[in-house]
Amino acid sequence: MITINETQRKIIHLLNDFGIDRISMAGILGTLEQDNLNENSFLDFIKNKETLSIEECTEQIWHMRGY
Repeated sequence: MITINETQRKIIHLLNDFGIDRISMAGILGTLEQDNLNENSFLDFIKNKETLSIEECTEQIWHMRGY
């Protein structure tokens, strides 16, 4: 059974509000977890957006990875 923490719930809620599809959400959350990236940093990034695309999410993840 997969457990979703509170930060992940907030990320899912915001991504849903921005119209990000569930497959992309799963990819984002999986990447954050697999690469041991700071979920709170990603949450802070999306909380301050008025609009959000999957491309912006991908760019942020690459930035968080150090690229």
